[in-house]
Amino acid sequence: MAAFFTRKESTPGMLSIIILYIAGLAYFLFKLVRMYQHGKRYHQYEPVRRPLTTFAIITVILIVMTIVNACMCTANFGKGLKPHIAGRKLESEEEKLANGTVTEMMPNGGYGAWKYGREGVGGVGSRMTID
Repeated sequence: MAAFFTRKESTPGMLSIIILYIAGLAYFLFKLVRMYQHGKRYHQYEPVRRPLTTFAIITVILIVMTIVNACMCTANFGKGLKPHIAGRKLESEEEKLANGTVTEMMPNGGYGAWKYGREGVGGVGSRMTID
């Protein structure tokens, strides 16, 4: 959903996603603190405390990084991403020649990109070999 809202540059959508990320972060921090609180359940976590702590710490770090990334994406809304993703006009023939590929009729009757390079006009100069 975050990718969808980023592509559409939807600020309310991204804010709701960031809130969900913060809720996930709060949940993992809650579980991490709860594992180390002395009480009824303290001994229940004894056998799995070490791997759960490792998992929770890695998850917290990744969620914080994701929240920072989401905030950076939201801050960049309105700076040209939407028109870039929405599509660009088709290249002119000059741009195609400058890029080195032109789509035209191939000898087998189909259409494809021919490369202009050291091999001259034609396909890529490689052959398939069987070792």
